[in-house]
Amino acid sequence: MRGLRRPGRRTCAHSTGGRGNPAARSRLARLPDAGRMAFVDGFNLSALPPLRSPVVVMAFTGWSDTGTVTTDAGLRLIETCGAERFLSIDPEDYHVFTENRPLVKLDDEGQRSIEWPRNEAYFAALPDAPHDLVVVVGAEPNLRWRTFSERLAEVVAGLSPSLVCTLVARPAATPHTRPIPVSGSSADPLLAARFGLGPSMYQGPTGIIGVLHDALRRRGAPLISLAAGVPHYLNVDENPLATRALLEALPPVVGFTPDLGDLEEQGKRFLARVEEASRGDEQIGQYVTMLEENYGQTPEFAAAFDEGEPGDLPPAADILRDVEDFLRGTQ
Repeated sequence: MRGLRRPGRRTCAHSTGGRGNPAARSRLARLPDAGRMAFVDGFNLSALPPLRSPVVVMAFTGWSDTGTVTTDAGLRLIETCGAERFLSIDPEDYHVFTENRPLVKLDDEGQRSIEWPRNEAYFAALPDAPHDLVVVVGAEPNLRWRTFSERLAEVVAGLSPSLVCTLVARPAATPHTRPIPVSGSSADPLLAARFGLGPSMYQGPTGIIGVLHDALRRRGAPLISLAAGVPHYLNVDENPLATRALLEALPPVVGFTPDLGDLEEQGKRFLARVEEASRGDEQIGQYVTMLEENYGQTPEFAAAFDEGEPGDLPPAADILRDVEDFLRGTQ
């Protein structure tokens, strides 16, 4: 599994600060921590200023993410809102490094360093928004899920959040030529009515998002989930179209409009690569046309995707393998 990127420096109009796959892990910034407070079960928690009933956004690579779609959205929130890290989780007890390998990186002087799988939480004070913001982003652990989820749920519930929103991206029978659909779900009928969401009806295997939902629900946290349906035949790590769709769905949740930065331009380049890969292939064209004809006619997928599997998808593996190979080669 790929790791998390280090965020760069951008500024959110609502923030009081300016700090902002092998791809995702390398973006996580070495941000200054507040005073150290506790280190229990690998959870390194720093002191926090008072937060105004924060909205908590959570995203993890792994089962509930397609590539790094959701974690890219979380990292962009961290970057643009000047968020400061207050929690880091030691990977030693939670990851199998033969499955989620550390990365070797070279600095500007050619010196090697090791980057380990990361799970971290950031906060941003947003005086112009109705609530402050907390973003939890990381890699789904391999081990000790109960300890991981209980400890993290304790931290999140201790912030007295006004809302906890988990981000999900799952493969869907949707074409790349249409807007990425985003739906939501909540087991709380009041929250479902407030945000126009459906109930979560999924039963079956789950990922760390599902386990965290259970731990947070038992602590009385208000929970919703937003799910993006990613074209299932584009099996690549990054999909800027899907990341943008999730960010565009967040304003009613977080109380401000996230800065999309260069995501529009990234999306155009992404679509151009897909079109180049599929140009002149009649089978691919027919398959995409079929998906276009059915677009918007399928039932809401978020209730099935918020925790579990993508369900039955058209058998496009053979037809569109060339597209996948081309996109991987141009990333």
